Parts: sequence; C-alpha cells; structure tokens
Amino acid sequence: MPKLSTFWLLILAFGAFVPPAAACDPVPPAVRDLDLQSFYEDSAGSIVEPTRLEAHKAETAPLVEFLRTVTALADKANRQRSLPTTTAECGLSWLRGWAEAGAYLGNMATKQAEAQRKWDLAGIALAYIKLKSWASDKDKAAIEPWLNTIADRARTVFDNPDIKRNNHWYWLGLAEGAVAVATGDETHWRTARAIAQDAARDIAPDGTLPLELAREGRALHYHAFAVEPLVVLAELAAARGEDFYAFNDGALHRLVAKTIDGLNDPAVFDRLAGVVQQRPVRSGAGWIALYRARFPDRISKAPEQPEAQRWLGGEVSVLTKVLRQH
Repeated sequence: MPKLSTFWLLILAFGAFVPPAAACDPVPPAVRDLDLQSFYEDSAGSIVEPTRLEAHKAETAPLVEFLRTVTALADKANRQRSLPTTTAECGLSWLRGWAEAGAYLGNMATKQAEAQRKWDLAGIALAYIKLKSWASDKDKAAIEPWLNTIADRARTVFDNPDIKRNNHWYWLGLAEGAVAVATGDETHWRTARAIAQDAARDIAPDGTLPLELAREGRALHYHAFAVEPLVVLAELAAARGEDFYAFNDGALHRLVAKTIDGLNDPAVFDRLAGVVQQRPVRSGAGWIALYRARFPDRISKAPEQPEAQRWLGGEVSVLTKVLRQH
C-alpha cells in the first residue's frame, strides 16, 4: 500500500477538509454626520459638474466601502450556507458596530445628505434581511432599533413641503419597506405601501413620471432610477402576499414598459422630454431581472444590466431566494 501524506491521513481521520475561515476586517469608524453637496450645476438637476462629482465621491467613500462590504458578505453567506457561519457573523459585526455607534443618526446638514441616508438605509436593511437568520439576540437588539430610528428620521424629511416627492420619495418607500421586513415593524410597512400607491398615482397613462421628465437631458436616467426601488418594493410586497404592481390599474407595468422602451431607444425620451437625452444612459441594476422573472411575457427586449447594487442590498437573485424563505 502506498504511503499516504499527512494531509490525506488527516482527511481520513477527521473527515472532509474545511479551509480556515478568512479573518473579518475591523469595523471601520461609523459615520454619524453628513454634509454633502449636490454635484449638479443647474436647477433641473441635469448637468453634472465634474469637480463637485469628484468631491462627492471622496466624501461618500467611507459609506460606499461600508455598504459594499456588508452586501458582499451577505451575498457570500447565502451562496455558501454549507460553510462555517463566519462570513455572516462578520457582516453582522459590521452592522452591529455602526448601529451601536449611531451611524447616520447625527446631523444631516443638506438635502443631499438626507438623500444619501435613505439610499444607504435601503441597502443596509436589505442586506440585514439576508443576514438575519444568523443574527444573535445581541445583533438584533442593536441593529433593529437602529434601522427603525433611521427610517423614522428619514420619513420626517418629507414633512417639509419644499421636498419634492419624486424618485426620492420612492427610494424612501423601498427603505421603509425593507426596514419593515427586517424588523417586523408594521408602521414602516404602511408607509411603504402608501408611497407605492402615491407612485402609482404619479405615473401618467403613457407610463411617464412628470417630475422625472422635468429633469431635461437626464429624464430617462431618472425614470430608470425611479423604477428601480419601485420594482424591488413590489417584490417585497409580493413576498408578503400583496400586489403593488396592480395599483392604479397596473401603473407600475406602464412605467416599466416606457422606461425599457427608452433604454432600448433613447430617442423615445428625446421626444417625450423635448431635450436630447445624455448618452449613454445607465439602466440601474437588478430591477429588469426581477421584473422579467415575475412577468417573463411582458419583456421581449431589454438592455443588460448589473444584478447587484449596494442600495438594493447586493445581488437581487440572492434577495429573491431569501424572501421566499422569509
């Protein structure tokens, strides 16, 4: 009999080899206060000023790093559920660290800061939904009240009548819905449902959103940015047995159809907005895959788009699987 190596002797003695778990990076310093400036130079919010955009990227870099890391860990944990739970525990430790430090609960000095907070809240809550099955009582006690508090504060911003209830309102709807699913707080779910109903009323018979058409050369971009949270919110609702797609005689279907028409041929929105659209147009992420999976016969042609986005909690296919188990 040939001589076995030490490696194989260990395998025979102790069973299948499990590689050592990767170390969890230290939790980065929490960001409590935000003072972000808009990177547009015109009142319509259609012309990006490059210097301001670079400053914005630098200011938000710690937020981007945090959320991309947490969403990546949440996706990895769910793709590799048979492996040790250290990946999930790492993601939860990052969330708990920022929760205990009161991240996003300081001074939001500008409208742009408030916008950033609700976008990030949507991604954080969706990532936590993916990680919750691994959460300890200590994790839940820190993270869930934190999410509820951020959602409460983000909602009060819209009590100001000067704040437009456009795509920002819809992203708040997704954040509220995600927090509701993550924490079980029905108050946030009622808010999310009301926002979805508002959005359905906003959608014109031709499938456009008047406030997004007003964005001139970025009208198509902002239709895609508006439909993104609405489709994901409708998927959260479907997991709860509710049909948000049906609101206002299927208004969301009209918005999806018109947006996809524009993405396939931006000239559609050149005519609708009365302004040539900036090209190339970003389609957002994930929402086309989610919509096509539920309504395969409604889309014959659509652009390719990324499946993962940090404000959607990472990969939407992973989210779908988790919601089915929820």
